[in-house]
Amino acid sequence: MKVIHRETVSLLHQQAGDILESFAEAAVQSSGDFGKVEEAAHVAFIELRNVLMSAGLTLSSEESHRTHHCPCCNEALHGWALPVRRVVTSEGEAAYRPFRYRCLACGDDHYPLEEANGLSGSQFTTGAKGLISEAAAQTPFGHVTRWLLAERGIPVSAKEVDRTAREVACWRAQEEERLKAAVFGEEAAHLRAEGEDPLNVVPALHEFSEWTEKSPAQISVDGAMIRSPKKGADGSLEWFEHRAGLIAPARRKDPGKTAYVGAVCSADELFDCLAATWRKGGHSQRMSVFVADGAKWIWDRVGLYFPDALQVLDVYHAAEHVASAANACWGEGTKEALDWRKRARGMLMEPGGPDAILRTLLSALKKPEQVADIKALTREVRYLFGHRHRMHYHALKQQDLPIGSGAMESAIKQLNTQRLKQPGMKWTREGADAVLRIRAAHLSGSFQQTVQRRHATLRAAAQRYQGVATPVAA
Repeated sequence: MKVIHRETVSLLHQQAGDILESFAEAAVQSSGDFGKVEEAAHVAFIELRNVLMSAGLTLSSEESHRTHHCPCCNEALHGWALPVRRVVTSEGEAAYRPFRYRCLACGDDHYPLEEANGLSGSQFTTGAKGLISEAAAQTPFGHVTRWLLAERGIPVSAKEVDRTAREVACWRAQEEERLKAAVFGEEAAHLRAEGEDPLNVVPALHEFSEWTEKSPAQISVDGAMIRSPKKGADGSLEWFEHRAGLIAPARRKDPGKTAYVGAVCSADELFDCLAATWRKGGHSQRMSVFVADGAKWIWDRVGLYFPDALQVLDVYHAAEHVASAANACWGEGTKEALDWRKRARGMLMEPGGPDAILRTLLSALKKPEQVADIKALTREVRYLFGHRHRMHYHALKQQDLPIGSGAMESAIKQLNTQRLKQPGMKWTREGADAVLRIRAAHLSGSFQQTVQRRHATLRAAAQRYQGVATPVAA
């Protein structure tokens, strides 16, 4: 058992005792006002956090002052203590005494403890960065600063919140790139040719363990617009698009977490990430249904990335185009258009209904002189005919499979509307991309795993200081 430094422990007892005594005095002076007791307890909790963390960091750093070796030449490093440093942890502010190590052969300075805990060039530990970023994924940066100060006693500016969120989003983006490379990269192709699976050496970014073995999955993607601070030629604010995707249990009764993906990215980048997530989750034998609206950028890629998925055109989009076709055929607002539109929407859910709708519209095209708007009708017929193999709604309902993109619309609302479209908000592409990535990880329940993996990576990198010193000749 390691010996605990009694001096540090005694100081901890003294400081904690002073805080508890101040709290007890405040409780006595409250004279039955429980609200004042609650306020005093809140202050005491924050002060105790700081005391505990400072003592903990001191004890931990003292234990780490073992012999280190230069990662370049393997010579033993010479270390000396530096002035006390204040840092921010996930549990509040704290202080400890850092050590600087120098290689007399190379002349380089090293800070193993700081490198292992994300403190190189930063006052925030890895855990603190995770706490700040996950809060930023849920609420505006200004709210984050107030919450951190009130609940954890952590003073952090809105700019620091923004900067930290972008840094942590980069961690997530790097993990996504490694996962995509393990599926679509050239090196991954060579490894598979040699009988190795490159997916075995990259971490899973989403947890699918709660899914039942035979539960079907719904896969969906969509895009939405974000307001930019830049102005266009006409003086109005510009907008740019972000894209999002999900993998969710297809049936509401089935258990399992939904995996969300979101970023300001190209269509190919989104599908790369979603398909890599699907393959890493081991879903190759699982039945899947790909539900989306009629956007060309979506359906141009579904067959390539998810060749085994049942393709489904969102039934509400189909109904909208059926209504537009009715207006084009008989005239908007006419009794014939209203009556047929009502019948046709019901027919969409009947066996053979979509084919019957198309036959009616195709017959109308043969009599262009009787059509209210021949160009509009032609356009709608082409749309419905092009998606005819994605409109088997009756069969899908019989299997309790989704026919609408409600889950994807909900995902867009959670990823975009609730966070990025609050009153007065404007975003740069980089800022929006950062929040979308960490928000998608948060909604998926996998954000903390990214932070933990980052911390483990830093700790592993710091192991290079644990080499064996080069023997010195006698």
